[in-house]
Amino acid sequence: MTQSFNFGFSGDDIDNEEDNNGASTNPISSPPIVNALAEEYVLSPALAPSLNTIGELLSTLPSKISYNTLKITTDAGHNVSIPRRELFDIRLQLMAEDRGDSQALLDGLGTGDITPNVYEGGFKTWECSIDLVKTLLDKDILGDGSDPEDDETHIVELGCGTAIPTMALFQLAMIMPRHRFRFTLADYNYDVLRLVTIPNLLLSWAFQQTARPDWRSDDDLEITQELLGYFISDLKQRKISVEAISGAWGEEFVELSLRREAPGRVLVLASETIYSPTSLGAFTETLLELLKGDGGARNTALVAAKRVYFGVGGGVDEFCKLLAELGAKSCEVPSMVGNSGEGVSRVVLEVSCNAVTSRGLSH
Repeated sequence: MTQSFNFGFSGDDIDNEEDNNGASTNPISSPPIVNALAEEYVLSPALAPSLNTIGELLSTLPSKISYNTLKITTDAGHNVSIPRRELFDIRLQLMAEDRGDSQALLDGLGTGDITPNVYEGGFKTWECSIDLVKTLLDKDILGDGSDPEDDETHIVELGCGTAIPTMALFQLAMIMPRHRFRFTLADYNYDVLRLVTIPNLLLSWAFQQTARPDWRSDDDLEITQELLGYFISDLKQRKISVEAISGAWGEEFVELSLRREAPGRVLVLASETIYSPTSLGAFTETLLELLKGDGGARNTALVAAKRVYFGVGGGVDEFCKLLAELGAKSCEVPSMVGNSGEGVSRVVLEVSCNAVTSRGLSH
């Protein structure tokens, strides 16, 4: 029987409001940590990666979704407001669907436990994703959009879950009309993509539609065919494409992600993805293979993580060691986030692979 383990994450979601230092006004609790690696358990077979259309994912939404707004202030004073679907609303949809395979997802919503190869925590917003948003905005990662008009910025978020970092860049992409953007949102769970990732993208888009305030109230968005049709057509007009990939990292995943390469650059984002030594190799090799795509030296990755995941074995040192073995370069992005002296410190790493040694992807 597959067991779930608590990897030192909290069952509570990140609070909606943050202070200027990035600490939640309702801090995440620190439950007891279980060493998953020391336990005897049967690991479910990994899901093969699958490309999912936006239309398919949107078609499963109810007639209305509830949301709250996450407000983030960076060290440099940048502000962003990101709407995200309420956890109770996700729970209600799962219960209404009454599927036999929903119990692990409902358990994850309630406790924050992660079940390897079943549910990987994607419904919650973890604190390192907030660090990544701040880094993206303070580094002005997208620039001023003055790249050649035919160039495409391909943004891939691995283990995206609520995809808060992508949502911050998506909002910027919507006001950069000269440039082409392609977003690849990847999460192990198909249900996470359809219940929270793509709904959050729809919410971020709807928040920008000042000409149609009737589509949303203070905490609900009405889902109509008119809204969805306009969403799809508006993205096309803005030269923004979006795709979603579910399933495990590896060679097939990379092929799906890079099947349609275009002139430009690749930016890979990830947060809280290096906690498990059992998946570290697949994650790292997948990350580096993505950076080998069109764009060359312009390609980069930003990975946000806790320095140590106590009781699990993963952490920044192990990740950096593996990167070095594969010939990649990594450096810490100068920042004060996550180092206030309370709890485990956090870091954002910038990764590039100018001379990566290919060992072949793990399966």
